Amino acid sequence: VFVELPTQTKRLLEHMNTQFLSDFTIAMQGNIESLFNVRDCVIDQMMMDRSKLGILFRKCGQKELDFLTNSGLWFGFLLGIIQMIVALFWDNPWSLSIGGLIVGYATNWLALKWIFEPVEPTRFGPFVLQGQFLRRQKE
Repeated sequence: VFVELPTQTKRLLEHMNTQFLSDFTIAMQGNIESLFNVRDCVIDQMMMDRSKLGILFRKCGQKELDFLTNSGLWFGFLLGIIQMIVALFWDNPWSLSIGGLIVGYATNWLALKWIFEPVEPTRFGPFVLQGQFLRRQKE
């Protein structure tokens, strides 16, 4: 159909087509949030293949996972010594079980607090305290 059109008409149509596509693209870019929700797309993809979510979490939080493992070892050791001292002076068959529960809960709670809190950087003398994960957020 366009082959038989005069050259000037073809150029005009090409210009109009190019102008329309340019204006259309600019209008889409200006309203991209109403047309395309990136957050929902990412969440949908992660939920379709949950292994991607695990891989992403490992890549982003490997240092924090290492900290959680290592801190659990050392906090558990220190609190276990306290538990041992209590068991030496308090002869109750449940003291080790209850102590183990308290030590496990306390080490996990403390490690998670150090990873995620405080959210905002807080000055404590010459030190700046902030959760490890949040401090590395720019990485």
